[in-house]
Amino acid sequence: MNTIYKKGLVYLVLAMAIVTPSCKKFLDVNTDPNNPTKVTAANRLVGAITTSNGAAMWRGAREIAGVTQYGVTKLLTGTNLNAETWRFTASYFAWQNTYVFTMPNCIDLINLGEEEGSPCFVGAGKTLLAMNFGMLADQYGAIVIDEFYNGKTQLSLTPKMQDQQTAYQRIDKLLDEAILAFNNPVNNSTLNSAAGDIMYQGNIDKWKRFAWALKARYLNHLSKKGTLYNPAKIIEACGNAFNADGMDAEFPYLAGALPTDENPWFSWGGFTVPPGTTPNDNTYNPRYFAWSQFFVNMLTTLPVTNTIRQDPRISKIMQPALSDGQYRGLRSGGGLTGGQGILANGQNGDATKKNANDYGLFSNSGFYTKQTSPFPFITYSEVKLIEAEARLRSGDIPGALAAYEEGVKANMRKLGVASGDITTYWTAQLADGLNAHFANLTQGLSHIMRQKYISLCLNPETWVDMRRSDFSQAIYGPSLLRPLNLNTVIFDAGNPNQWIRGMVYESNEQTRNPDNVGDNSEKYRLLTPLWWDTN
Repeated sequence: MNTIYKKGLVYLVLAMAIVTPSCKKFLDVNTDPNNPTKVTAANRLVGAITTSNGAAMWRGAREIAGVTQYGVTKLLTGTNLNAETWRFTASYFAWQNTYVFTMPNCIDLINLGEEEGSPCFVGAGKTLLAMNFGMLADQYGAIVIDEFYNGKTQLSLTPKMQDQQTAYQRIDKLLDEAILAFNNPVNNSTLNSAAGDIMYQGNIDKWKRFAWALKARYLNHLSKKGTLYNPAKIIEACGNAFNADGMDAEFPYLAGALPTDENPWFSWGGFTVPPGTTPNDNTYNPRYFAWSQFFVNMLTTLPVTNTIRQDPRISKIMQPALSDGQYRGLRSGGGLTGGQGILANGQNGDATKKNANDYGLFSNSGFYTKQTSPFPFITYSEVKLIEAEARLRSGDIPGALAAYEEGVKANMRKLGVASGDITTYWTAQLADGLNAHFANLTQGLSHIMRQKYISLCLNPETWVDMRRSDFSQAIYGPSLLRPLNLNTVIFDAGNPNQWIRGMVYESNEQTRNPDNVGDNSEKYRLLTPLWWDTN
């Protein structure tokens, strides 16, 4: 086991108990048939899905949404500003949430599927497990794989870690095994036999496409790794992944439910306006107060030229200011004190806009932060944009343009943009030189990465793209700047090209497992690029 929390040990031991049959028959004398000691795979699936999303992915996205400059805070006081200004310490708990609350469900799902003769559950468990390993590896680099809880043998409190390259090899292998399991037609129980498949209602073909989509994502992360980057394999994976609307790996959250079942960006993450207060009250200082001006810029200008053009998705994602109906945002790290953030052309925004009503609120503002909004694992739109990048890098410009067009339009359809508005927006891109831009790698990537930034809203995957792109202004535009009030204890105030590259392991992991964790100082961890982030 690689978590260092006592409660983590309890959770994992309990998880083992669930799948371990009693060795003493007399202990079963008073077994309650309505309260079984062993849960079936069909009943474990829903937990593996919801905790992968509402515990692991959410915890890995909450602060990263500040790093990637989606959300911005209001006041320059309290802890809410830390993520935006890169003040990360060993109290960042994505590690715990994933290893303790989430992945034991995936492991048990695999084991139970094997025991029950239902490989469809093995496939689902391995798909979700690979995704969780991937989210961890993309934030920390080296992670625990071989000596993690397996539901069968004794736990290790000082597990060895696999380097990120090895982790990626294991992730790809898990996904291959998942696809093989989904191809097995003999199952003693169906995926949705206990109504636990809240994503696909038992549709194995969609699950298999989910696994292929993840393969495409992780293969595409290797764009800096020379010959390890194989566009043909990525394109093949995309061809086997989602191929139409309605296939996205996601599920609708519930209203008034448990934390892992209700959209955390809406409520329990600390975003809603408390009763009796207004946005201008200092007592209202949520984790994210408004959307950033950088994100507003992505939705109000076209790539490469930064021509002003309002994206029809902006009204689906965010609300305009109450004061004047305009879309604007703050700069990361600046709060209301700094006024409007940097505009798309690199110039300062309106510094007089220091009233909370000059900005639309983050919470409950649109598609991604409503109470029941989905928080997608991976989407059809992302798959097409991954394909567009792979084709662009391989020199297939017509294929790249076709995949790019479908990726953009798919996300617009998903958000409910009218077909006429989609056509108008696409025509504007063509008129702005889209086809010519794709003849240039950097300009083509500007289109792809900016559209991924929009369509991956709040997803931690965006941080991967920004690191692979080296936070390039040529790709993201001149308004992509490091935050105000930067953590200059770690980061050089005079080096605008120095960006945050990795995450700090949790403190107790370092205390209990120091030989395997290694140097866990903020200076080392936050500044050191991960394996795929180096040439």
